[in-house]
Amino acid sequence: MKRQLVLEGKPVADAIREKLVSQFSECEATLATFIIGNNAPAHVYKRSLLKCAESLGVRTRDVELPESVTQQEAEASLRALSDDPAVTGILPLMPVPPQIKQMTLMSCLDPKKDMDCLHPLNSGEFYLGISPWGPCTPRACIALLDYYHIPLVGKRVVMVGYGDVVGRPLTLMLVDRHATVTVCRSKTKNLPNILSQADVILSAVGKPNFITEDMVRENCVLVDIGLSSLDGKMVGDISEGAKLKKAAAYTPVPGGVGVLSNLMVMETLTRNL
Repeated sequence: MKRQLVLEGKPVADAIREKLVSQFSECEATLATFIIGNNAPAHVYKRSLLKCAESLGVRTRDVELPESVTQQEAEASLRALSDDPAVTGILPLMPVPPQIKQMTLMSCLDPKKDMDCLHPLNSGEFYLGISPWGPCTPRACIALLDYYHIPLVGKRVVMVGYGDVVGRPLTLMLVDRHATVTVCRSKTKNLPNILSQADVILSAVGKPNFITEDMVRENCVLVDIGLSSLDGKMVGDISEGAKLKKAAAYTPVPGGVGVLSNLMVMETLTRNL
């Protein structure tokens, strides 16, 4: 049987957690989550994040708005949360409903309390290389690859998905690591052909089992960032067949990148202590 490396998030998270425990023991902090609507993966992530925060002694606040909320109501709520001196950091969770203009809403967020590089000012500083504080999930991916010594320099890497929160910033981080990166979308033509040439595949499209066994080559590295609800279970973008039969290394879902994303949020929170 082929030996495989399972890129579990827990060992990486434990190493980071050890540092954070001492930092939070010396200062009080409050993390607020801000979520609109009933997106199941977003709520799953929120619950795990709040649990993580509490385990570190960080106080939490959970703001939930209905799917039908107006732009004006959402902006007022986020602005009030930003103005609260008791709140150390805020994590708005995506996606937002179609009637909400995301960038306009994120402009109401205090840049200093922005935990996921969503405010235009923070995004600009990150993309210009002024600030290292990129979005948390892309940072989690890089931390995971670093921990398990997965080489990126000169490797053919395919990033599937180019969203504001994961795909776009992660592409920049991969390029900064001297990987040769091809960016694909869910509707990219000849996607299987492109994927079959990749040394490393990272997927963040949120489509269950979107990448199948026949689309990837032997001994590739598969980093599954997508999260979807399928028949009451949380599954990733990459099928179990692709992971178990083809990959040399892969991230499990759950138990992979998501575990580490929580700690990246907590790490960002320490900026304001």
